Amino acid sequence: MLTMLLADAELEIVPERIRGHPVIAKYARKRGKKTNKILLDSSFHHAAMKVLDDWERRGRPDIVHMFMLLCLDSILNKEGMLKTLVYTRNRDLITVSPRTKLPKGYHRFVGLIEDLFEREIIPSEKMPLLRLRKNVDFGKLMVDINADRVLVLSPNGERVSLFEYFSNYRDCKNICCIVGGFPKGDYYSPVYDYATDIVSIYPGMLTVWTVVSEVIVAYEEAVLRA
Repeated sequence: MLTMLLADAELEIVPERIRGHPVIAKYARKRGKKTNKILLDSSFHHAAMKVLDDWERRGRPDIVHMFMLLCLDSILNKEGMLKTLVYTRNRDLITVSPRTKLPKGYHRFVGLIEDLFEREIIPSEKMPLLRLRKNVDFGKLMVDINADRVLVLSPNGERVSLFEYFSNYRDCKNICCIVGGFPKGDYYSPVYDYATDIVSIYPGMLTVWTVVSEVIVAYEEAVLRA
């Protein structure tokens, strides 16, 4: 089993501090929603975000969308060997059922996640496909994941071949792979405190979706097809 954890994802409702900004108000009005019910999105809210701390890395639902699509559409997920989790900058945890049929269109995805922030479970308690828990302690999350090994991806990590890595630990029942859900900077959560290995797969910077693709395919080749 591979647990893919997107850590410190830049996914959040528009912060109260900028809800009165004209850009936010216009965007909410256009979508027929209240300003406290919409996701922060740097593509649309850039002009309003500059007063926020770390504004240059925030408002990236697109990263979460790509992450979920790659995980859910993977062969590994179809074979029941993948668990998908998203942990946000505000300590919200999204658990994704492997049966989830995620919208391919970005705007439909945004609407779905906005509903999730409001309802905390979609579509229902009887059939939870997406579940949101608020204020989740990262340490408690790692205890719950209960991985045999925790692999943290970082540009500053030791350069490794993912295929060789997963081949060496093929007998592990659960490997947790942590990938950053942000466009720049480093993790806020104490991921390194829980890491068995901190690794890099390329000397240069890579997009989140490239890293996730490399991880999933390497695990499939090393474990699923072994």
